[in-house]
Amino acid sequence: MKPGFLWHAALPVCLGLLMLAAAHRPSPPLVMENADRLEGVRSTGEYVLSGNVRFRHGDLRLETQRALWERVRNRVTCETAMRITHHGSLLTADRGMYDREADRAQAEGNVVMRDSSGEVNATGDRLDYDRVLRVAVLSGNPVARRFYQRRLVYPEGDSTRVPEEKPADTLTIRALKLKYNDSTGVSVAEGNVVITRRDLRITCGRAEYRQKQDSLILQENPVAKVEDSEIKGKLIRMGMAGEELRGLRVRGQAEALSFEKATDSTPARNSKVTGDSLFAVFRDGGLDSVEVFTKAEGTYWEVNRPDYVNRMNGDYMVMRFRDREAREAEVLGSARSTYYHFEGDTLKGKNRAEGNVISLAFSDGKISEVLVIGKASGVYEGTGLGSGKISGPAADSAKTKAVKPDSTNKGKKSAGQKKGQP
Repeated sequence: MKPGFLWHAALPVCLGLLMLAAAHRPSPPLVMENADRLEGVRSTGEYVLSGNVRFRHGDLRLETQRALWERVRNRVTCETAMRITHHGSLLTADRGMYDREADRAQAEGNVVMRDSSGEVNATGDRLDYDRVLRVAVLSGNPVARRFYQRRLVYPEGDSTRVPEEKPADTLTIRALKLKYNDSTGVSVAEGNVVITRRDLRITCGRAEYRQKQDSLILQENPVAKVEDSEIKGKLIRMGMAGEELRGLRVRGQAEALSFEKATDSTPARNSKVTGDSLFAVFRDGGLDSVEVFTKAEGTYWEVNRPDYVNRMNGDYMVMRFRDREAREAEVLGSARSTYYHFEGDTLKGKNRAEGNVISLAFSDGKISEVLVIGKASGVYEGTGLGSGKISGPAADSAKTKAVKPDSTNKGKKSAGQKKGQP
């Protein structure tokens, strides 16, 4: 798993923007302020208004060029372009309806919304708002966007630390339907959900953001990708702190994949972690630890050596990171590990270990030490030092040397031990 995976995942767009169509404070009267032309029947209270039509409802302003005003019912139906403004927020559509009596509002055709700051906007074909339930729904190829300007941010909010520059970027949410419940503070995206921001791409059937808990819940085949890393499972829950990811839990068929590019000192590597569920903790923008529960397995291998897959598995596994690199791992319950030791391009051996607990230490991306506790056993299969390069699997030419546990039922060996060493 790539350290820092999803470090820049952000909370979904503030769908509270959808609420600008009607405020939920005590309702003032609906007042017609202007119309160049008025035609109607006084007895029914229905009027056809045209030319610079303008209504006011408290701080909300509604403008159009042609509307049907049902005065008794306190309802305005805009037959041409509709424009609503409220405290700097803006809603426009090809047509729409504003019903003060029924506490409903609708907008249809090329719906565009923008908040007062200009940082959030949303588009779609239809907007429905129920003022009683305080629920707004945007449908018809809806897209919501949050724009982030270039800015300086203090790590952990500590102004004594050196600020970090955050470049300008955009968070985008696409779905079949976007829904916001103002009373619960819950935003929901349903159907073919796609969330993107810089290198982040999330896909799922349903995404739910809970404002009070500051958490994002992904359901229905969720997959989260960042650059060359990927996490998936039956359900993914992300715990946020503003824009920063604090924790990530995957339940059901949890799987994390990562590709690490080659550096001056290490080759390119693939890694994979699977289990019934996993939990990751992030600190200071980087991965701090990963826990895997039930049928836990971790594998990693160098890209140019696909036949030599290092593996560890058991009932439970925890991996800890420092400076964005794996430092140690521990496997508990029917623990097993397999590790291939290379010196340069030369395969020196294959270490296998079993026990109740296996602890591994890492250095420069490689296993440096293995500690086996409880019913410990180990096998070292290796060629003599100084032998030539091996082009095929290790088993083709390997010799076997058993590593017996000591009297305390513990076995400890270096990942790079020589042939014949205990």
